[in-house]
Amino acid sequence: MSDTPNGPKHPGLTPSETHDTAIMIVDDTKFSSAIIQRMLVNAGFRDIRIADNAIDALDALKQRPAELMLADWLMPGMDGLELTQLVRELDRRRGCFTYVMLLTAKENDEALQEAFAKGVDDFIGKTHLKTQLLARVHAGQRLSRLHNSLISRERQLKDQFRAVTRMNRLDATTGLGNSQHLRHQLDRTLVHIKGRTGQMGLILCRIDNLGEVATQGGRALRNELIREACSRLTEHTRPLDDTARLGENIIGVLLHSTGGNVATQKLIRRLYDALFTRAYSTTSGFVSLTGCIQLDLADASQPLPASAEWMLEQALVRLQKIPVEQRHAMHVWQNGQSA
Repeated sequence: MSDTPNGPKHPGLTPSETHDTAIMIVDDTKFSSAIIQRMLVNAGFRDIRIADNAIDALDALKQRPAELMLADWLMPGMDGLELTQLVRELDRRRGCFTYVMLLTAKENDEALQEAFAKGVDDFIGKTHLKTQLLARVHAGQRLSRLHNSLISRERQLKDQFRAVTRMNRLDATTGLGNSQHLRHQLDRTLVHIKGRTGQMGLILCRIDNLGEVATQGGRALRNELIREACSRLTEHTRPLDDTARLGENIIGVLLHSTGGNVATQKLIRRLYDALFTRAYSTTSGFVSLTGCIQLDLADASQPLPASAEWMLEQALVRLQKIPVEQRHAMHVWQNGQSA
């Protein structure tokens, strides 16, 4: 495979349109590829690579894509149609577009239909190279750049959507996940443990006097306590567990386990003590929080809840029914229902 030297500009194309366009020529006949190369160089194209077989062309495209590929239809080993299909697959995986033009002596309607059906964008008879090549290359160049710009824009929009989605799953006060994030993680966990072994636990913590604290100390103190409460929960759970704020006064923790018990009474007592027994040192002095903790436990050996939405909805309903004087509660899911 070879590269071309710099060449003179063509009056019909701007320098940016010619000099920056990557072109791959694939032809097992050196004389034919040399003629095409010379025509392109004289038109001002600089970035031209030449391969004398399809395998070398594919290797080169894997290293660096091309906007246009001019390939001979009939080549030993792998012909132009087979090469086109592999280039299309390479483009799909890499997220770009290569305009493919086949060079051929076939000029009948059946050949044209076959070429287009296999993903070819254009083809030109070798007898028309001198009169049609540059015009077709220029047209292919415009289409390739348009197509690639659309792909790039689509990629940017997807990145922006993912960024917005991530932001929509974050709680602004704590920087942790919100209810949407926990539902997403809960749904993933339910799907993951189906047909496997292990347990999953959903811990919900209800802070009962947060409104009273906010009335006395203001919004800043409330936010400070919420952040500190979430921090304590995170400290007392495992790194892979998910902590999220589900509402004004509710914090949730999703526990994962592929082995034995995902949660024990000892863990629940430890979390309760961390949240509600030890006072919080704040900018307004020491403040204590009151509340309760509920654990929902699901085992992969039993029918699991029908959906994350259903499991979380039922858990929140039960959480609100826990009396103020009760410290913690536990529910086990059996046959897809809480028992």
